[in-house]
Amino acid sequence: MYKSPIQIIRLTAILVVVLVTCSCTSEMKKSRYLARAERYFKAGEYDQAKIEYLKVLTVDPGNAVAYARCGAIWADEGAPLRAAAFLMKARELAPKDLDNRYKLAQLYLRVGQANEAFKEATEILKQAPDNGPALALLAETALTPEQNQTAEQELQKFPHHDNPYVEVADAALSIRKGDLAKAEAALNHALSLDPKCAQAHFGLAQVSLTKKDNARAGQEVKAAADLSPVRSQERLSYAEFKMQTGDKEEAKSYLQDLTNQARDFIGAWVLQAKLAQSDKNYDKVVALLQNVFSRDPDNLEARVVQAQALLGKGDLKQGTEILERADKSFANNPLIKYKLALAYLQGRNTPQAMNELEQAVKIAPKYVEAIVLLAQLRLQSGDPRSVIAPLEAALQLRPDVTQIRTLLADAYQAVGRSEDAASLIRDQIKKTPEDSQSYLVLGVILKREKKNDESRKAFEKAIELNPQNVVAIDQLTDLDLEAKAFSVVHKRADALLQKEPQSAPAYYIHARSYVIEKNFPAAETALKKAIELDPNLGAPYNLLVAIYVQTNKLPEALKELETVLAKNPQYSPAILTSGIIYGQMGDFAKARDSYEKVLALTPNFVPALNNLAYIYSEKLANLDRAADLARKAHELVPAEPSVQDTFGWVLYRQGKYQEAAELLEQSAAKSPDRGEIQFHLGMANYMMGRLDEARAALQKAVSVPGDFPGKDEAKSRLQLLSQTGDLSAIDLEKFAKEKSNDPVTLMRLGAAYAKAGTADKAAQAYEQALQANPKLLEAALSLAKLNAGPLKNNAKALEYAKKARGLAPADARVSATAGHIAYQAGNFPWAYGLLQESSRGLPDDMGVARDFAWAAYSTGKTNEAQEAMRRVGNGPAASPEQAEAALFLSMAALDSDDAIPGNAENEVTKVLSAQPDYVPALMAKGAIRLQKGDTAEASAIYSSILQKWPDFAPAQKRLASIYVNEPANASKAYELASKARRTLVDDPALAKTLGTLCFQRKEYARAVQLFQESEGKKTLDGKSLFMLGMAHLKLGHRTDARTVLDRAIAAGIPDDLAKQAKDAMAELDKAADQRP
Repeated sequence: MYKSPIQIIRLTAILVVVLVTCSCTSEMKKSRYLARAERYFKAGEYDQAKIEYLKVLTVDPGNAVAYARCGAIWADEGAPLRAAAFLMKARELAPKDLDNRYKLAQLYLRVGQANEAFKEATEILKQAPDNGPALALLAETALTPEQNQTAEQELQKFPHHDNPYVEVADAALSIRKGDLAKAEAALNHALSLDPKCAQAHFGLAQVSLTKKDNARAGQEVKAAADLSPVRSQERLSYAEFKMQTGDKEEAKSYLQDLTNQARDFIGAWVLQAKLAQSDKNYDKVVALLQNVFSRDPDNLEARVVQAQALLGKGDLKQGTEILERADKSFANNPLIKYKLALAYLQGRNTPQAMNELEQAVKIAPKYVEAIVLLAQLRLQSGDPRSVIAPLEAALQLRPDVTQIRTLLADAYQAVGRSEDAASLIRDQIKKTPEDSQSYLVLGVILKREKKNDESRKAFEKAIELNPQNVVAIDQLTDLDLEAKAFSVVHKRADALLQKEPQSAPAYYIHARSYVIEKNFPAAETALKKAIELDPNLGAPYNLLVAIYVQTNKLPEALKELETVLAKNPQYSPAILTSGIIYGQMGDFAKARDSYEKVLALTPNFVPALNNLAYIYSEKLANLDRAADLARKAHELVPAEPSVQDTFGWVLYRQGKYQEAAELLEQSAAKSPDRGEIQFHLGMANYMMGRLDEARAALQKAVSVPGDFPGKDEAKSRLQLLSQTGDLSAIDLEKFAKEKSNDPVTLMRLGAAYAKAGTADKAAQAYEQALQANPKLLEAALSLAKLNAGPLKNNAKALEYAKKARGLAPADARVSATAGHIAYQAGNFPWAYGLLQESSRGLPDDMGVARDFAWAAYSTGKTNEAQEAMRRVGNGPAASPEQAEAALFLSMAALDSDDAIPGNAENEVTKVLSAQPDYVPALMAKGAIRLQKGDTAEASAIYSSILQKWPDFAPAQKRLASIYVNEPANASKAYELASKARRTLVDDPALAKTLGTLCFQRKEYARAVQLFQESEGKKTLDGKSLFMLGMAHLKLGHRTDARTVLDRAIAAGIPDDLAKQAKDAMAELDKAADQRP
């Protein structure tokens, strides 16, 4: 079960109470402990103070001061979750301690619970309308329009308008409105009222950063830090500012000074670890964090940093495990989910990463970093439509983040909205008119739309702003060469060489023009110069060999290279060029040897890695070696499209179609005019069953002029995809024999068999498709449905449903289907989890809501079930699920301890005559029989339900309540009640039943706990009060026993029990009289 940070804090608070209420002592000890504790606290000796305050709590578990002080210490040290547990208990004990409540509100803000902080600040102002810090905090945490309105009202009615906190609050609201001038004026006025107001200085720093005035921001952050205690967020903020502005040495020195002054300052140790992490000094990270874990072993922030260090060292397993444990402990923390997603990505587990990001965005819909990363992954997986709405919303939140615009522009282009993409980048240009990159992106968009004149202007502006923008120059060269404006190309390349004489791209641009001009000697000279200047630039090698092919000079070129290598045997560019030539001549063994020799000399030489990977993959049938080489090349230059293509295609050849598609999507987006890359992408999507995306890429591939390996294959697959009509099973069988690993044919064949009613043949076809691609989602889903339906194989149905879920953990539709199948197969807990998730993702789907209701009901969560069915009943008129919802709700309403209408039994009988196994009606019938005193028939009904659903808690609860009064069935009653308790943890009737059973078993301590828990929700009857009183007596709780037994007699109990109670009370009174 997921718990929010607030729930966790509350649970921790309860644990704190348990830990500190284990003994009692005299008032003198308490006073002595408290005096010592206060002395240590005021002196800043926090370790000693904590010891003494905890001693106070052992003798006085209700001491609010001790709780508040322990919370304040943990807060100052930088352990917010530990602190909050104590501060919440202090608030419970002393709700008018406003200093404590303010400290708690600050902690809520630190752990990302701004809404809770706002509520706390509101409560403080109700009790103290002139509390300035609370007013400032209220304004800082006002995020919704309603909260902003409340903050404005509190600001207006604040009694002292000459208070600096009024100005700080006004500034916070102004910043949110975007009125920086007003905010700055308010903060300056605050400092005129109180020059030592740290919050005003910090507010000015925020304003200065927004205005990109780092110098002023630094001064203000430093002033805020100097005015604050050693253990404070303001001090940490100054160190963070120095880190972010590049002054790491100053940050390191400052933090070391803080920990020298306060060794217990956990926040400063964590920040030092983060600093070491940024320097990739992972061993130092581990050493620094020991200072944290020795004081706070579960410190969340420190555990995240520890995990990042392990991931940085390449220890994916341990780093990911730490984050997974943190994710379980703090299930609704979006930051942990984001960090866990990054870890999964590092381990190439993209589906799981997407799942974590989906959850992060659900928890924090404004978490821009998570939205952006999720959008990147969805774009890479060929799903541009799903990212448009989230990115548009993110852009509204953070219009300053250029990456959002770029991704959104890519998505617009992918769905054919090129005008919107161009408009988006034009808006960016208006905001940042000096940004060369924005003009480049605009030019590329316009060029793809064949708007050459407009794209030319954009590229020219990009070059004007940055004369060394090589990509813009290369794009403009494409347009000039298309127009045969050769002199313009050479002039631009010369201009680049004037700025940067050692520019390899400039020589390459010269060569491109020379080739089209048929000036091959000049082109050869320019390319050799480019290779000399930058041996890692791959394109010049390929163009140089293309010249040798075109001029039929491959043997002569080899001889020339042999001459060069005779003089310098280790000249890698010459060896690499030899390898390319051998490849062109078909001598792949010699090509391989050349590339291997290059890598022996220069292991990270990307062109050699990339070319050798291709040779091993396509010519020498060694896919494992090809994958190793391609992966290494990709790690060295992850954004290079030709490298992405090689690695992606090798993965495709290995049958890793999903990973291949992600890489090829990136490569194809950067290379729209390269047919072979588009073909590779089309085939990866084809094998993944993404037919629309496959069709689009394959169409692009065959439309590109010229030939490439695989063009005929692309045409063949396109032809199959274009056959939209229903092919006969005979035709499909023929295709399947010709291409035994073609998932599209096999899936269509399976569908044809299923339609014809031959489920076994359909399953065989789907299994073949899944063998062709083990990550083919539709095949796994189809097999799950077949096995849950006509094949009636629940074990296999669950197996395939789990496989489908693993393939698409973030897909609500897949979760809904898997949940439905899990329910059919009897795996109700898993069905509940899946359908709960999918119902959140598909709130308007009444079929999913209906399935979720049944899953909730079958796991004993009857309230959730009824709420979901009410949604179905209130859904679209005449939906097929409405009648089912009405029946369910009418029967569920009868399963109650309340009086049941007279005609109810007839209605139940009518339902059961049509559906004898309808559990809600059976439960209603059982409740009716119980109310009529027919426990025998009621027992039989509940037993029959448990034969159908063995873990159905409501039936377990009802049967236990019958057996509790039957001594022969007492052990069965205890077993049933204990099982039901796992689900119905807050049910007062069940707590009472289990309390009675524990009393009978002489488990008096647990009986007391259960009876008290039950009475907290519903008044106990006399007999239960008697058992509670006698349990207190057995435990030596004399006062409680006397009080509760008196209540039992007043409530009415049988005479024999009343006599026992009175006798016990008399003994208690006698013992009390005898005490001095």
